[in-house]
Amino acid sequence: MRRTFKVLVFDKAGTLNRLTSLFVRRQFNIVNITAGQTLQGGVTEITFVAEVPNNQVLRTIMQQLKKQVNTLSVKDITETNTFNRELLLIKLTHFESETELNRILNNYSDTLNILKQNEDTVYLQAVGPPYTLDELTESLKSFHIESMSRSGTTGIE
Repeated sequence: MRRTFKVLVFDKAGTLNRLTSLFVRRQFNIVNITAGQTLQGGVTEITFVAEVPNNQVLRTIMQQLKKQVNTLSVKDITETNTFNRELLLIKLTHFESETELNRILNNYSDTLNILKQNEDTVYLQAVGPPYTLDELTESLKSFHIESMSRSGTTGIE
């Protein structure tokens, strides 16, 4: 089962390596990681989304994360987070039907912006929950996706 962890740490070299090593040593897959500064200077918030097989392992991971050097707090926000978002950037080229493309894009008008468009290239930006971005990507597979970049999940409770 996928779990989302929010970890506050002192912004020191090697901290992220120690935290990710905890998952690697136990052979758990980290689906994505995002890190960013907080309002408090010298403190970074790291969000991990990881595959955790059961509740016993979840408790163990939480305890081990809390014990790491430079860790201030650890929360499992899987059940409690209100908003969970990602950023998706897509470059489409050589699309056949602009009408069909616009029909698909209109279905995602709440989460999607066209950054730039010319006769044979469209640059898109979408922000939303992971499942919405998965659906958008799947809808656009019939077009030529030349490149795509997707940030990791971040959440707020």
